[in-house]
Amino acid sequence: MRARSHIAVVDDEAEAREMIGDYLSLHGFRVSLCDGGRSLRHLIARDQPDLVVLDLNMPEEDGLSIIRSLKQTTPLPVIMLTATASAIDRVVGLELGADDYLAKPCELRELLARIRSVLRRVRWVRPAQAERRLAAIVSFDIVGFSRLVQDDEPDTLAAVDRVLSELVTPSLAQRNGQLFKMLGDGALIEFQSVVDAVEWSVAFQAEATAWSVEAGGAAARFRFRLGIAVGDIVVSSNDRFGEGVALAVRVQEMAAPGDVMLSDYVHQLVRGKVAAGFEDKGLHALKNIVEPMRIWRWTGAA
Repeated sequence: MRARSHIAVVDDEAEAREMIGDYLSLHGFRVSLCDGGRSLRHLIARDQPDLVVLDLNMPEEDGLSIIRSLKQTTPLPVIMLTATASAIDRVVGLELGADDYLAKPCELRELLARIRSVLRRVRWVRPAQAERRLAAIVSFDIVGFSRLVQDDEPDTLAAVDRVLSELVTPSLAQRNGQLFKMLGDGALIEFQSVVDAVEWSVAFQAEATAWSVEAGGAAARFRFRLGIAVGDIVVSSNDRFGEGVALAVRVQEMAAPGDVMLSDYVHQLVRGKVAAGFEDKGLHALKNIVEPMRIWRWTGAA
């Protein structure tokens, strides 16, 4: 018999962690409940879980500090819970290596879907050695993922797997792209070449609509937002984090469904080197960025 996946739920509020724990147990998971970072570390030492669900706002030790410590010592995937769901919390968490996030109070059905999504797609990620380097990062997001999960969870998760196997993975191999993190509603991809990153993103959006219609089911409702940035990243175990990752997420948040958005530096690097056209969307204030940044939009999305 296949062993049940082991989930650690870390929350200083007993009622909240017990509610989540009971729900996950009912759906076939083995669950350990922890009231903070100290008890989580004791658990990891004796019975390491497969995934950690982590509250951010705890009095003894905040969740971001725990994520930082975890990612320095283990490859454990982490889904963070934040009461504010602020963009800054999300970006900082992703910089530190969190795998997904949800706002509190969370819809337990969506949390379940995201846990299954992270666990099921660990197999898509290839290991990498620890190092620091400059890279082009693509952040892509499935529009309306939460609603799709609520409408039909099994079909939606199966459709995400089809996106990866039929549309994303084969095309990444052609342009030396590496998917390194799956979020519940999207993914992060590294490219060694910024030209490859832009050409892959444009081709992906151009093909995505036709693919979605042909795939049918929940996939027929899939629309994507993509953002591209270049920056310094740290590669640790299976993950990447740092400036380039955080900036790609921020740029992607500026995109509408069907868009490919570029940071100004990416546009400078590919200008005259790719066939696609881009329009200047002006200066925008991005969360946690001191100076306003110029953003460019792929004109093929018009």
